[in-house]
Amino acid sequence: MYFDFPAFIRYNFKSFFMSKGKNYRLTFKRFLILIIWLILYIPNEIIYHFFLLLDEIIFPRYRKTEVIKPVFIIGNPRSGTTFLHRLMDKDKEHFTSFKVWELIFAPSITQRKLIWGVIAFAKLIGAPVKKVSTLLNKRIAKRTKTHTVRLDAAEEDDHILIHGWCSATLWALYPIPEEMLPYFFFDRDIPREKQDKVMKLYKNMLQRHLYAHGGNLTILSKNPDQSGKIASLLRFFPDARFINLARNPLETVPSMMDFMAAGWQVFCNPLEPYPHKQQFFEVMGFYYTYPMEFFKDKPDTCYFIRYDDLIHDPEAMVSEVYEFLDIDPSEEFTALLQQEAEKSKQYKSEHVYSLEEMELNRDNIIESFSGVFDFYEFGAEETILHEKGVFLRFRDWRLAKKQRRRLRMKKRRKFLRKKEIHLE
Repeated sequence: MYFDFPAFIRYNFKSFFMSKGKNYRLTFKRFLILIIWLILYIPNEIIYHFFLLLDEIIFPRYRKTEVIKPVFIIGNPRSGTTFLHRLMDKDKEHFTSFKVWELIFAPSITQRKLIWGVIAFAKLIGAPVKKVSTLLNKRIAKRTKTHTVRLDAAEEDDHILIHGWCSATLWALYPIPEEMLPYFFFDRDIPREKQDKVMKLYKNMLQRHLYAHGGNLTILSKNPDQSGKIASLLRFFPDARFINLARNPLETVPSMMDFMAAGWQVFCNPLEPYPHKQQFFEVMGFYYTYPMEFFKDKPDTCYFIRYDDLIHDPEAMVSEVYEFLDIDPSEEFTALLQQEAEKSKQYKSEHVYSLEEMELNRDNIIESFSGVFDFYEFGAEETILHEKGVFLRFRDWRLAKKQRRRLRMKKRRKFLRKKEIHLE
């Protein structure tokens, strides 16, 4: 199993001995957090790797599991990727995603089998398993208001790469630009040899996950960080399909700045309230433009969705995604989707972001992301109205029209093929 041990040493050496005057400076709070983190991480990783090794002995056939037509939901953070992911993850007939508890406590097949066995036994003797799980989820939810986390909820599977010390997720704990930023520009800035090592580890983890869940489902993965890994993903999963979500930069940029700053305030004592603004301007710009450029001549590989269209009519958008993926949703999932769509209409974000407080300039955002505004036909005036609470009817997007036209043609060809088979 790949583990980037030299990087592990470098990150911690820099954090303890080379952090003076940096946003990750070694204050007393930071020192305690790093010590507690390492005390938990090191022994747990030894245990996890032991169980991963046991998989090779007990379940060696997992390596023959094929990852067929995985679906990757990409796009900038705060763009509705989590919402779409958790909607589609409810389709248990077709998809499987890593759950939070699997990522944190059970990366191996052996661990999952043991945990499932313990839960089954606990239920058998009448232990209040569901009650305990609900209580834990409520406590976690109180601490994760911006991005709701539940132990049994689908989550970003890029977190699984923490077990190889090669995940962009480590940025929150180790905001060391020269070490971590290349992971956000994975295809561009990570050397090809290392790309392949990381992707082999990722594929191996997906194989284990599929094997543990029966081997017949489709991987449904949601990771904003994979917006920078498109070429690498297609090298290892040539039949992969992508769903790219995009939201107005005037909304995503301050939202993301606030989200990341909150994390750094927990793990560090940064020198400024909103550190690394310029770097995240560049990262978010790359996450917008790289999929736009990469998929411009690959309409059968990626489906583009605007955040506003998803929120306005999630049922219709998910139906379009299913048509793109050539999947027939079950009646059960269709009914569930309708229920979730109704629930989403009642949701209202409590988060208010001030560009001035973050020292962000509205005109600068519009200028910096001008190509994004043009491609997605975002209107600057839409955000102003949205902040005032005015209901908007968004104009239809030209690319969306083109995609829907292609879906109709695809549906017609499928219908004609079925008709020909029937006549024969």
